[in-house]
Amino acid sequence: MLIKFRFLLLFTFIAGCVEPYEFVVHDDEQTLVVEAFISDKSFSETLLYPSDGRYFTVKLSNTGDVTNTRPAPVIGAIVELLSSEGEVLIYTESGTGIYTLLNNAFKAKMDVTYRLRIVLEDENIYESGWEAMPDIEIPPMGEIGFSETEKQYYVMEANEWALRTKQVLLANIHVTENSTGETIRYRWTYSRMWVYVAPLVSTNDPYYRCWATDPYYLNTFGLQIDKAGGYKKDLFYFPTVPNARIFEKFSVLVTQHAMTESYFNFWKKMKDQNENSSLTDAPPFNLRTNFMSSTGANAVSGYFGVTSEQATRWYFDRTELSYSVPNTLRADCLVVYGPGPPAPECLNCTQYSFGKATTTKPSWWQP
Repeated sequence: MLIKFRFLLLFTFIAGCVEPYEFVVHDDEQTLVVEAFISDKSFSETLLYPSDGRYFTVKLSNTGDVTNTRPAPVIGAIVELLSSEGEVLIYTESGTGIYTLLNNAFKAKMDVTYRLRIVLEDENIYESGWEAMPDIEIPPMGEIGFSETEKQYYVMEANEWALRTKQVLLANIHVTENSTGETIRYRWTYSRMWVYVAPLVSTNDPYYRCWATDPYYLNTFGLQIDKAGGYKKDLFYFPTVPNARIFEKFSVLVTQHAMTESYFNFWKKMKDQNENSSLTDAPPFNLRTNFMSSTGANAVSGYFGVTSEQATRWYFDRTELSYSVPNTLRADCLVVYGPGPPAPECLNCTQYSFGKATTTKPSWWQP
């Protein structure tokens, strides 16, 4: 019965999931993959979004992917951030292949250029080009809103895939009027969190209510080249019926990055290659990079960028919709199991199956 319940909830929870973007190359040569950026917002400033805060990180991995195998993390590297003002900041290895700039106050400055320098254990050296924020006055970030629409999805019915129409929430941002006379290139990313309530325990139970996240849900991004502003730009969407993530309160931190043309073009090609591919297409390859090796090492992929960053936290409650979205979790637990033992997440919110859940309420979470 446990398998049946998890299968039932799979379609309740899964809609809207997107696999993470991965850098891959076009041949068997091992390639160092670098994922890194800095912005004009320090860790301390990102706490005020509000959020748990964001340190600048560098993710390093090796891939020689023609078979879609997972990249191997790179450990033991020395990662440095250099500035045209002579500053040298050292990243700390904080996880497998993850290097973190543990500095609460550091942020990129206008009219200062930055370079990322990576020294691997084999003493090969990789360096990015000198990068800076776009030299444009960025307007204040606009408000997040939504509209109601419908989209078609494939669902499993009677052991066969069927095409069905689902009600969908389409989130958008009001792009603020751009009076600079300059082109602004935007990229938006989404950090999501929601409340999950274990349906078969008392409201007084310590494992009744959790705050949940899932690294794969809404893991996409939006892009826009703007010349005038004053319009709404669609960002992301998700089904509303059924969608257990919105049975309680749902929140997305929308982060906006204004960037240079070359950095924007990197992300544009990344998005184009992923969205235009099918299961039979070759994986993305030959993405533009601003890294090079000064020691004649293996190839390198990825891009180090410097952005002007803003963010806003959007909260959503299902009662804001023009139609009803019933909470079916309790009924699912009871109907599927009857007298049998329910799935762990029915009795303990920390056993949530579709992400990571904690009973610790974020300090910034709205009541």
